[in-house]
Amino acid sequence: MFDIKTATENLAITSDELKASLEATNKPIVFDLGNMHRYETRHIPGSAYAVCNEDSKKNIMPRLPKDIDIILVSDDEEYPKHMAIMMSQMGLKVRYLKGGLDSWKWSFQESVEKDITANELKKSLDASVDLFLLDVREPDEFADWNIKGSQNIALGDLSRSLDKIPRNMKIIAICPHGNRSKIAKFILQSYGYDVQCLEGGLKAWSTALEHSVNDFNISGNKVQVIPVKRIGKGCTSYIVSSGGEAAVIDPVFPVDYYLNLARKYNIHFTRVYDTHHHADHVSAAKQLADKSGADLYLSSYEEYSFGHKPLLDADVHTIGNIKLEVIHTPGHTMGGISFLLGGKILFTGDTLFVNGVGRPDLRDKAHDFAAALYDSLHNKILNLDETTVVYPAHVEMNIRREELLPSTLGMIKETNRSLLFLDRDRFIQTVTMNIMQAPKSYKEIISINKYNSVPSSINEIHELEIGPNRCNI
Repeated sequence: MFDIKTATENLAITSDELKASLEATNKPIVFDLGNMHRYETRHIPGSAYAVCNEDSKKNIMPRLPKDIDIILVSDDEEYPKHMAIMMSQMGLKVRYLKGGLDSWKWSFQESVEKDITANELKKSLDASVDLFLLDVREPDEFADWNIKGSQNIALGDLSRSLDKIPRNMKIIAICPHGNRSKIAKFILQSYGYDVQCLEGGLKAWSTALEHSVNDFNISGNKVQVIPVKRIGKGCTSYIVSSGGEAAVIDPVFPVDYYLNLARKYNIHFTRVYDTHHHADHVSAAKQLADKSGADLYLSSYEEYSFGHKPLLDADVHTIGNIKLEVIHTPGHTMGGISFLLGGKILFTGDTLFVNGVGRPDLRDKAHDFAAALYDSLHNKILNLDETTVVYPAHVEMNIRREELLPSTLGMIKETNRSLLFLDRDRFIQTVTMNIMQAPKSYKEIISINKYNSVPSSINEIHELEIGPNRCNI
């Protein structure tokens, strides 16, 4: 029979014992379960802030190393005591600080060590800074999606795998949301490693934005194209401006990113477009149009339950003095739209990519959509001038920001000759037989984009979108 009183006594540790253990060679992990604001201003040196909610009980605690000493502390001892009993029953080596923080007789740490943001990590990778990217998720999670060049050692195996981790490099610990990586950071720091966490984890990596600026001259008119790219997902939207007037194609959240760029480059949004019903991200087109005062244009070949202006094949709009031609290019979706700017620059949405084509299966009619995709490519896109600059709605995830340059149609045709120049039947067969796993939450995202039932918080939006790009073949 479990004796809670005996268990509680065995799990208690005094402040003197904790101080001695922190000065020993094999240091414990100290988790502070208290108030976050208090932790930021006062905590035991070397302790890590932790939240014990249902998610951590389900997804983090079972993955903690069983051979590491864990000490739980808080303002008082009651909650750490309760959690220590529960975690010890899970097979973890855990104790709690008797008397809480009031029993600590020594100085406190008064600042929180800064981790690395997704944008900072991307800049370091672009600059070829020597980093060891350590992904501490489980192997199946890692196989599903990871940052290129990262190495996988599951959190529970970390203390047994130190020989695989270089001591002469900065370590960047990576996990889904930043929780497991914080634990990994403190484990490795106790062994003398130089470690930072990827702040916000892969969720932040998936949704952080970066941009570049490309300048063109079309018929004597200056045209500026600003690709806005999701760092870890490759989703790319575009600000297109000429003569101080601008349009945005396929915007994502947060909309303030685009509004800040408009102020920075002194341009005025007059139109916002979506090329199709997106399946891998929540469209910010309506919200951006509403906030900027621009007109919202959406494909007339797809259903939307909210107000907008329709796009029809062969429509012609203008940006400054430059014509923007609407081309209906079904295949990835039946309502897909491409835009040809000044006869020189083509925005292809998810119809044609630099290294592939849009997948045809997300509406459960893969054969019919693949046939439509072939016709769109061969009747409308591939017969354009080979010098046409192509901007797709997804680009390579690992490309450097300063290299966010477009390809030409001729270059894409040469790169993808084995796919693009198949006969119609072979093309349909090839694209329908090479379908990858569907994007996470894609049916819910499609529904949100159709009905504009956008979640109220940016956090909920980004949680739906987490994961790699899976819209191409």
